[in-house]
Amino acid sequence: MRTLNEVILLLHELPVPTVARVSGVAVGAGWNLALGCDLVVATPQARFSQIFARRGLSLDCGGSWLLPRLVGLQQAKRLALLAETIDAEEARSLNLVTWVVRAEEIDDFVARLGARLVAGAPVALAQNKALLNEGAHRTLRDALANEARAQAVNFATADVPEAYSAFKEKRAPVFTGRWAVASSRPSHRPEGSTCGKQ
Repeated sequence: MRTLNEVILLLHELPVPTVARVSGVAVGAGWNLALGCDLVVATPQARFSQIFARRGLSLDCGGSWLLPRLVGLQQAKRLALLAETIDAEEARSLNLVTWVVRAEEIDDFVARLGARLVAGAPVALAQNKALLNEGAHRTLRDALANEARAQAVNFATADVPEAYSAFKEKRAPVFTGRWAVASSRPSHRPEGSTCGKQ
């Protein structure tokens, strides 16, 4: 379990967005591994179950932490205690699946989704993921302080001025995640040349 738990933690703390693609049956640890991803895409044929109780087992792979945060305590108890199998549409209605896409379209959908994520500002995406993951169990005061720290990091990258330039020039931004070297004049945005990747 220690080794498996380390994998779940690495997935949760990975600074890049993750996407689970489910086209078959995801039960027990397999479903919790999918829930540990940031986005979940499933086909209408997909089926899901927190099967543990039917096998004389208790939740693992983060299910006891993930489920209540995603569906609320009562629905989490229903899924864990009754170990029912639900379809993709019900999983989507419970916020356990982000999109339900036809089987013949899922590969293209996931590829386009991946391309959109890759085109995003890597530092900002990492900051957003961490803020959302941590914010679920923090006070508003903590969340505001974390957001302020994250924005300071974002403004230290070349991605912010690139976003402003792209907006002005009516073009798509090209994000690199590189750090910007600040100029000697005061500015609220990073300027100058870039150095090194994050």
